[in-house]
Amino acid sequence: MALYFVQHGMALTKEQNSDRPLSPQGEHDVIAVAEHLKQAGIVLKTICHSGKTRASQTAEIFAEQLGVGNVVELTGMGPNNDVTVFAETLTSDDVMYVGHLPHIGKLVSYLVTGDSTSESVKFSNAAVVCLEQGIEGYHFKWFITPDLLA
Repeated sequence: MALYFVQHGMALTKEQNSDRPLSPQGEHDVIAVAEHLKQAGIVLKTICHSGKTRASQTAEIFAEQLGVGNVVELTGMGPNNDVTVFAETLTSDDVMYVGHLPHIGKLVSYLVTGDSTSESVKFSNAAVVCLEQGIEGYHFKWFITPDLLA
């Protein structure tokens, strides 16, 4: 089972826009990463997001670039939601989860190490982590950031 975890693209500050949509740089970075995933042949069934504007916009860009028709908002993906509860809902293959720090980082750490405080990966805006589930649990398959594509 392959799952994909994404920190939303760079957003405007609260002072610039209280809704915090993606910044122009954020849009650019998400498009670049999404195009890279498309070229790599990544196929997704569903893209889930937290419902916050920046996560929703990031999810929609990935969906457009990768041809994914099923984009859904999920509860439990807020920055400070409990990752152990959310981890119990992960049952499908080829699903992307677009969220926020610290939640997305703690979730990946929890899935890989069993400890949400281990910081097993350092996310950045528009970064994607692919985890595979094996007999002994989840392990890293790959990690990509916009900086690696520059």
